[in-house]
Amino acid sequence: MCSPAFLMFMATVAALTLLVLVTFSTPFIQALYFLRSEVSGGVKFGLFGFCFELTETCIPKELGYHHEPELMPPLTTVLILYPVSAALTLLGALILIPLMYTRRDRSILYAVFAVLSTLAFLAAAGAFGVTMYLFTVAMRRFHAEGFTATYGPSVWIALAATALLLAIALNAGCGTCVGGRLGRQPRHLAYTY
Repeated sequence: MCSPAFLMFMATVAALTLLVLVTFSTPFIQALYFLRSEVSGGVKFGLFGFCFELTETCIPKELGYHHEPELMPPLTTVLILYPVSAALTLLGALILIPLMYTRRDRSILYAVFAVLSTLAFLAAAGAFGVTMYLFTVAMRRFHAEGFTATYGPSVWIALAATALLLAIALNAGCGTCVGGRLGRQPRHLAYTY
């Protein structure tokens, strides 16, 4: 039987992978973007900028980019919460490594993992909320100007990462998957009748 920490480690690594993919969306990985519009021959918006499909050029990579009047520059800066969430998830995964290989009581590590996973979820949820607001408003503005606009795969990857982090944070907080007993009888006690 595998350790409960191993299952949490695998889920944490999966969430980390999804967050890294979101972080390195357009302009790093052209196939991953939050929003695509037909304006200017096609534009794909990512975390650190946007790229024109017609000329295959991208703006310089920066946080807080703008595409007036559709995108609001202060909100594109808040998308830094995705890399913050990825860093917290990485720390959580590193905390779980010693828990997989020992049976000794490491309750402090469980508590640290619970805090890190909760903070990672809150950062991802905040970033996802801003993402949906920012790119929904931009999509409506593009539609009002007569251009088509659609969500890209990064939106759905971010949703999956946020949902997975919610499950991890709930399990870590309740202690069900990282070895907590929640007031149940300890394993070393046995009743003889």
